[in-house]
Amino acid sequence: MEFAHQVYQPGRLVTNRRYARGYTPRVHAGVRKKLVSVESLEKVYGSGPTAVRALKGVTLGFSAGEFAAIMGPSGSGKSTLLHILGTLEEPTSGRVVIGETDLSGLSDRELTLLRRARMGFVFQFFNLIPTLTAEENVMLPVLISGEKVVLHEERLDDLLSLVGLEERRGHRPDELSGGEQQRVAIARALIRNPDIVLADEPTGNLDSKTGAGVLDLLRESAARYGQTVVMVTHDPRAAAVADRVIFLADGRVVDEATSPDADEIFERIKTLESAG
Repeated sequence: MEFAHQVYQPGRLVTNRRYARGYTPRVHAGVRKKLVSVESLEKVYGSGPTAVRALKGVTLGFSAGEFAAIMGPSGSGKSTLLHILGTLEEPTSGRVVIGETDLSGLSDRELTLLRRARMGFVFQFFNLIPTLTAEENVMLPVLISGEKVVLHEERLDDLLSLVGLEERRGHRPDELSGGEQQRVAIARALIRNPDIVLADEPTGNLDSKTGAGVLDLLRESAARYGQTVVMVTHDPRAAAVADRVIFLADGRVVDEATSPDADEIFERIKTLESAG
């Protein structure tokens, strides 16, 4: 693994991608199109002497087909960045661009429609509806959008096959293991074929073996469907599955790594925590 220089260079295209598990990305690494850009993001909570600057001039780009992990010490701004990428929070200044759409100035309704059409979310807590079956939970975004279920039945079958739940589709959450519930949540995030999948500690409540399977699914989703997957995690082993690891500290991007190794990621995080 090779770490980037300490001076961060936004938008740098990394071409030495390796897909150890045999996945073939839809978009070749050398010609990937940038799907998500953030420019000079600032996020301030409060005002006056008690104001907290959670993000300080963050500039980043994420490509189609890329699986990126965001890491950093507690309070580094990684969750805030993910929330802003998902339009769940507004930046104090700076801008976010999704494809050709600048989110600055969009109304709440426009942001809701964009989020519904182009984004999928995977959380640490599965957030499944307990009274619905696995396949009904997966189809929930389709129902909320008002689209016809029949138009998504083939994709439903494909996703249940992808996550290995064809035989469990009629089971409710309390009849599924934690890993199976998280796989339902991943299928739900993918059902409307979003451009971007945002994952917040997706393996936080899972054992290591089950978590590894969830990470494989996220990586395969990026490679198979050309989606941008951005994951926040505190676990170096989880981050090591990603194509690229971005390190935040004190609200700033301070480093990034490609072809990451878990041990080296762990040492980098230790250094950042010691510096803080």
